Amino acid sequence: MRGHVRKALSGALVAGVLALSALTAGAHATSTAYLEVDASQPAAPALHWRIALRDLDALLDLDANGDGQLVWSEVADRAPEITALATAKLVVNSGAAKCVLRWDPPRYVRVGDAGYAHLDGAAACTSRGPLAVEYRLFEGIDPSHRVLLTERGAAPHIVEPGAAIALAAAESSSEKPSGFSGFLSSGIAHIAGGYDHVLFLLCLLLPAVLQRPVASRRWVARDDVTGALMAVIWIATAFTVAHSLTLGLATFGVIHIPARVIEPSIALTILATAINNLWPVVTRRLAAVAFAFGLIHGFGFAEVLAPLALPRNELALALLGFNLGVEVGQLAIVAGAFFVLATLRRWSGYPRWILGVGSALIAIVATLWFIERVFSVRILGF
Repeated sequence: MRGHVRKALSGALVAGVLALSALTAGAHATSTAYLEVDASQPAAPALHWRIALRDLDALLDLDANGDGQLVWSEVADRAPEITALATAKLVVNSGAAKCVLRWDPPRYVRVGDAGYAHLDGAAACTSRGPLAVEYRLFEGIDPSHRVLLTERGAAPHIVEPGAAIALAAAESSSEKPSGFSGFLSSGIAHIAGGYDHVLFLLCLLLPAVLQRPVASRRWVARDDVTGALMAVIWIATAFTVAHSLTLGLATFGVIHIPARVIEPSIALTILATAINNLWPVVTRRLAAVAFAFGLIHGFGFAEVLAPLALPRNELALALLGFNLGVEVGQLAIVAGAFFVLATLRRWSGYPRWILGVGSALIAIVATLWFIERVFSVRILGF
């Protein structure tokens, strides 16, 4: 009976890895937009919205010649469609009445190392009442997308697609997460939607429930669950400490490494770890590997916070909330993965089908990610 259960669980895990690989093929990369609202004149709030060009391209297919290289002239030619999209995906309400939005043509700006379309606009509100914003970009398409909403004299808010939030000028509270809790929620969403970080962790965890004696040079199950659990705890802790360090340094501008360097490097960390699972070179001290590669992943996490023009005390609070959210999400992933892997570790097919096939699939995805990020081409998806 145990054998049937283990085979069923192993099949579920392999299917899960395949599903995750497929998911990365159609998933939009985690993205952040920036919306500034100046409601000092409630009848005509000023709006400043920065949307990543890759996000606009995903929604409007702006690459006219299909060469995989988006240039600003291709974006500018579609200005009417972009402003129409902005009008459809952002709603400003004054009381029960909807305000009329007007946008200037987009202009190009850089946020960190990414290109953005900057839209300046105004809301004409004919009735007086509490001001609220409804954010609909990527609603029903990509739940990992977030917008950082900043308002004069108020704490910043992290807003998800489909959410509505009352502005501080309205002197009312919102039920949506804001301030610290908003960044906490964003951190959880970021790790949940950060498939590259998840695959890296999974790749490290696959051999953690095994050991490879020098004499036999074959993977065998660890005898005790406690030993396997301690190995997983050390790996997760090392990864946490490392990415927290570089996340903080990058967020406060102490160290800056361009995204065009970091993103391919993250793919390489996944590829190297997967290859090491297939042809082991490092079989001990996997926590050291997690720490070294975690330093690189931390710069990837920082892409959400580093571009924010917040006062240092507010940025520190945002960093704490976001990092805690990442850890909460990471803990849930690690706990779930460990339960399944520890259950399967004594199955004779684990080294070949779980460790081998799983690592091979992850290596393929990481290779394609690397090619995408170096050459700016589409293979897996957006």
